[in-house]
Amino acid sequence: MFLDVEYLKYKQIAEEAAKFLKETGDHSIPVPIEHIIDFRYGINIIPVPGLLDSFETDGFIASDFSCIYIDNFVYERRYYRYRFTLAHEIAHLILHERYLNKCKFSNVAEWKTFHSEIDANDHSKMETQGYCFGGLVLVPQVELKKYFMEYLPGVMPLIEQAKSKGISRKDYLSYVKDSLAASLSPIFEVSIDVLNRRIDFDSLGGLIP
Repeated sequence: MFLDVEYLKYKQIAEEAAKFLKETGDHSIPVPIEHIIDFRYGINIIPVPGLLDSFETDGFIASDFSCIYIDNFVYERRYYRYRFTLAHEIAHLILHERYLNKCKFSNVAEWKTFHSEIDANDHSKMETQGYCFGGLVLVPQVELKKYFMEYLPGVMPLIEQAKSKGISRKDYLSYVKDSLAASLSPIFEVSIDVLNRRIDFDSLGGLIP
């Protein structure tokens, strides 16, 4: 199945994420993604036991956008992963509505068929764009830079310690970014991995001395 999904630059996805957040009228951090999806968009969130084990996916949105299916274990036990899955899946409504309107899947079996038939390049573009959008929604650019700069002084002892041992910036940079990501993770309620990717995508590592 060929959908001819458009390539989107990171800047374009960032603009769509900012527009999405602006339209919610809620600027709180952490972003209340569950509330936005449930109450603003009227999309039902449906836990499904064994979805991850059986189909190797945390969740998916129905092609009519009426509901998002979520693996029950992720829903109950992996809160940060649950939040990111919601943000990723709502990306398909915001970025890919015109493509998914051509398809039909409203349950796990139909989604599996769609997943097996979709063009690999289209699938790759949709998933990559979904991951970028999800990160940008849960970790907005302005707020990320604000908190990054606020917490940067706290990692200066780590930097000074590395320098005193003759360790190059190239070698200590990943440790510093991990430390910052760990500090910011509970603020945004996303994983350290998501924070690291957001720091890289927004080129904030260049601010680390």
